[in-house]
Amino acid sequence: MISDALRRRAVELGVDVEYEDVDQVVHDADEAVVERVVEVLDEDSSRASGGIVEPIHLDPRRAIRVAGRVDDVELRVGGVPVAVTTETSGSGGDVVGTISLPDDLPTGCHELEVVSDGSSSRCLVVVAPATMPGADPSELASSLFVPAYALWESDDPLPSFGHLRSLAEQLPRHGVDVLATLPLYATFLDDPFDPSPYSPISRLHWNEVYLDDASLPDAPLPTIAAGGELDWRALAARRRRQLVQAALEAADDVVEELAQFAAAHPDVGSYARFMAERESGGDEVVERSHVLAQYLADAELGRISAADGSAALSLDLPIGSHPDGHETWAHPHLFAESMSVGAPPDTFFTEGQDWGFPPQLPGAMRSSGYELWRQMVARAGRHADMLRIDHVMAVHRLWWIPDGAPADRGVYVRYPHDELLAVIAAEAAAADVAIVGENLGTVPPAVDAALEEWQVLGMHEEQFHLGADRLDAVPPRTVAGVRTHDMAPFATVEVPEGYRSLIGADPDEATLDAVLRRLAASDAQVVVADLDDLLDETRPHNLPGRVVPGIWSRRLDAPLSRTLADERVGRRLRLLERTTR
Repeated sequence: MISDALRRRAVELGVDVEYEDVDQVVHDADEAVVERVVEVLDEDSSRASGGIVEPIHLDPRRAIRVAGRVDDVELRVGGVPVAVTTETSGSGGDVVGTISLPDDLPTGCHELEVVSDGSSSRCLVVVAPATMPGADPSELASSLFVPAYALWESDDPLPSFGHLRSLAEQLPRHGVDVLATLPLYATFLDDPFDPSPYSPISRLHWNEVYLDDASLPDAPLPTIAAGGELDWRALAARRRRQLVQAALEAADDVVEELAQFAAAHPDVGSYARFMAERESGGDEVVERSHVLAQYLADAELGRISAADGSAALSLDLPIGSHPDGHETWAHPHLFAESMSVGAPPDTFFTEGQDWGFPPQLPGAMRSSGYELWRQMVARAGRHADMLRIDHVMAVHRLWWIPDGAPADRGVYVRYPHDELLAVIAAEAAAADVAIVGENLGTVPPAVDAALEEWQVLGMHEEQFHLGADRLDAVPPRTVAGVRTHDMAPFATVEVPEGYRSLIGADPDEATLDAVLRRLAASDAQVVVADLDDLLDETRPHNLPGRVVPGIWSRRLDAPLSRTLADERVGRRLRLLERTTR
C-alpha cells in the first residue's frame, strides 16, 4: 500500500501510481518502485528548479518575466541578433523585469539569453504553427516501405544510400509518391553487436555502411548470396578500413573542409571523438574518418531529397538509443541512469517489455530547451519529407523500470507534452517535414486528445482488424498500411472469410489485393504497403522481443531492378495508386 505522502509526491512529479491495461483492468504500482522513481525525479526536479527565466516560452505575444533586473539580453533568430524591449519594475528585493518580443518572429525555436545581477539564463522561445506539420489534406498519397539494407543490384551488391535514391527516382513511374524505410542511424556492428535500427548509437548520425562504395578506397567485395543475409560485422569492418585509409590519405583541402563541416555541426565532432575514443583511444585519423563518414552521408542523403521528380522520403525516428551509445555519453545529465524504458504487459508481451535504454529526465530535458529533440527533428528534416516518431505516446508518458526490477513492475512517468509537441511542431515546420506519430496499441485518452489537438498524422494497420465483426472507415488523418515491420508477413496470416466478405473481395481475388484496394479507396492521408508483402514473402523483418540470427539483415531475393519488374509488384502498386480529392 502506497502511503498518502508518497502518493502525493508521486502525483506532483508526474508518476502514475496506477495504470489501466489493454483489458481496462486497473493495476496499482509497486510501492518500492514508486519510491525509487520518486527519488530520481526529486533530484531531477531540484536540479531543474531556479533560474531567472523559465526555460521555455510558448507564447511570443506574451512578455517574458525575469526574476530580477534585466542587465543584458540577446535574442538570436537563425543566428542573427533581434532587438527586444525590456522593462524593470519594483525595488529592493522585489525587482521584476519583463522582455517583450517582436510581433513578427518566424516559426521555429529561438534562443534568448538573459543576464541579471551577474547570473545568466537561457530561455527557448517557441513559435509553433497552429498544428503539427503534415501532408496536404487535399493531396492523398501512396507509399512503399522497404528496409534500405534489402536493396541491391547485380553490379552493386552492397547496401547503400544510392539504392534508396534509385528506388525513389523510379517509384513515381509506378504511381507511388513516398518511399518509407527503417531508421538509417549508426548502430553498433562490432562489440557490442546490435544491428537493430531501433537501438542506434545516436539518433543524429548516419550509418556509414550505407555510403557509396565508389567514393572510398578500393576493397575486396564480400560474397553475399541473392536473398541472403548481410554479414553486418564484416561489412562494418571493411567500411571502417576504407574510411580510415581515406582519412589518412586526405589532402590538406579535404582535411580543412572536414574541419569546417565539424565546426558547423558540433555534434558531429562530438560523435567522432566518442567513436575514436572507443575504437582507438582517440587517434586523430580515426576521429577524422568518422567526420568524413558523416560528411559523405549528409551529401548522399541530400542527393535523395534534392532529386527532382523523385518520391518523397519518409524516415523513422526511434524512441530511444543504445544505452552505451553517444547520446548518454554526450548528454549524461539528460538521462536517468538507474532506469530503463519499456512497456507494461499486454496481449503479445504478457510479462511486459524492457527495451534497455534509459529515459530522459523531464526536468533536465526541459531545462535544456528540449535540445536533443530539437536536434533530432532538425537533422532528420534536413533530408526527409516525412518523419515517423516511433512510440509517439512517449511525448506524454514513458514506462520506467528501475534496474533489477522485472518489466511488469514499472510505472508510468509523465512528460510536459504540451511543450514538447510545440517544440516538435516548430522544428518540423522550420525543416518543412511532415510528422507522423506511431500511436498503435493501447493509447490513453489524454494522448489521443493531444494528438488530435495538434492534428498529428496517426497510423492504421489493417492486419489488426482481420478478425473484426464490422469494419469502420479507415481514419482520414493517418498513414494507413497493411501491417508494420513488427508484425507477421501478410502471406503467413490466416484471414477469416468474414473479413473477405466485409471488404468485398471477389471469390478469385487475392486477399492482399482486396486490402490494397480498400486502403487506396479510403480517406487516409497516406497508404503504404511493404514490398515484402507485394512479393508474398513469408520471412519477417524482425521478431519483436527476440534477438536471433537473420533479423534486420535479409536482402531481397532479386536485384532491385528485377524486383520492380515483377508482375505482382507492378500490379499491386497500381492498386495502391491514389487520386486527389
